[in-house]
Amino acid sequence: MRRTQGTEELPTPSMPRPLPDSSMSEVPMVDLGGEGYEVPMHGERSVMQPSPRTMHSQPMQSQPMDGEIIYESEPSMDGSYGGYEGGYEGGYQGDYQGDYGCDSMGCDSGSCNGSCGGSCAGAWRPCMTLCFPQDGWASFEYLYWVQRGMDLPPLVTRSDSGTARGDAGVLGLSTTDILFGGDDVLDDGFFGGRLQFGFWLDKCHTWGIGAEYFELGEESDGFRGNSSGDPILARPFFNILTGEEDAELVAFPNVLTGEVNARATSHLVGAGVNLRHLTNCSSGCGPCGQYQSRSHLLFGYRYLQLEESVSVTEDLVGLPPDPGAFQIQDRFRTRNQFNGFDMGMMYNRRHGLFSLDLLAKLAVGNTHQTVDIRGTTRVDGGAAQTGGLLAQTSNIGNYERDRFTILPELGITGGYYLTPNFKLTAGYTMIFWSNVVRPGDQIDTDINPNFLPPPAVPFTGAARPRFSFVDTDYYVHGGSFGAQFTW
Repeated sequence: MRRTQGTEELPTPSMPRPLPDSSMSEVPMVDLGGEGYEVPMHGERSVMQPSPRTMHSQPMQSQPMDGEIIYESEPSMDGSYGGYEGGYEGGYQGDYQGDYGCDSMGCDSGSCNGSCGGSCAGAWRPCMTLCFPQDGWASFEYLYWVQRGMDLPPLVTRSDSGTARGDAGVLGLSTTDILFGGDDVLDDGFFGGRLQFGFWLDKCHTWGIGAEYFELGEESDGFRGNSSGDPILARPFFNILTGEEDAELVAFPNVLTGEVNARATSHLVGAGVNLRHLTNCSSGCGPCGQYQSRSHLLFGYRYLQLEESVSVTEDLVGLPPDPGAFQIQDRFRTRNQFNGFDMGMMYNRRHGLFSLDLLAKLAVGNTHQTVDIRGTTRVDGGAAQTGGLLAQTSNIGNYERDRFTILPELGITGGYYLTPNFKLTAGYTMIFWSNVVRPGDQIDTDINPNFLPPPAVPFTGAARPRFSFVDTDYYVHGGSFGAQFTW
């Protein structure tokens, strides 16, 4: 029905509004809304017969009067005007359940079978100019991870004043303490960050592209000491000429004063890109409320790089009767670069404002191993001579090789939605890496003293220290805290 309203001055009716008389059929009438206009009740029809009192030579104006109510379909007493009841129930209930009821946690905009349940209009399409994908995600996490420690041989020792010169700093004696090395280093926590982002290729969120980058800040562990002779400082090694433990003096009373600085560093970065495909999806109402779960298959490319180093430097000053200045340096650096094919599964489940993400991946590929060994000695500020203590001409050089590698990763992340598109996250990640070279494993402490600069002429004995690749397994794991935004 509609109420009409005149937009111009209505013409004056040529006759008064007819009143019912006895010539009209007797039908039940009902007054709607107190307007004074009576209409037949639902189901009743009446044919009005004109009476002599209502007949005029001029017809009545057909234009509706201002404020008159016109029924375009017959009203019914049960409240369903025309098709209104069906439209109201069907439209309202459908919208309500879809937006606010148990179906509101449905699988994005599509059905769980991978179809949108309708048109996919609005799905992202490639652009000839710069544009922003319609549906995507981005997250940043603050990382606190712990890696497997690096094994180091004893590199710096000390002895109390009064120790005989031949026993100073020698391993295995009760008067000797190890100041650096002899156990794992770099096994404390590392701080870093991880960025993840991606977008869906279709409105149904069945295909998507994701990428990630993470980096742990370079961490170091070390020792720095100097002495005028008390305490005694030394660098231990095994003397292959005598077949016994020995040591190079750094500081000894009335012989040497000196400073030694030993340092180990580690730096890890990783990146990857993957294509993800929806394999399973379900949603509904459970005992704990509304839920939604999705499973994705991931496959793509993975990159990981681990750079580490161990260095020892000495600054020595000889006392009379053997004065002189010596600067000695040993440096061992390793780099592992993994490139491989990555595949895995990701599972997401959401209950109300809470979410849980599980990740399991396995990358298979190649690790390119690089070991770089350098050593120098300067005497009285002169030109650098090749060789320090643990790095001599017998092992100095740059060495490379490739090794087959497996690299699994596990992750679990919980989230809490502050808004429909923004949530806080906290999680745990573990990465395992096989066939990795680390600098501590490349150090040979068996020394031929005839190599020490200036080398003995003629040279005698075995060419030690020597180099050979030593593999080990590496892992890193820890927690994360961050936020994710979706659009």
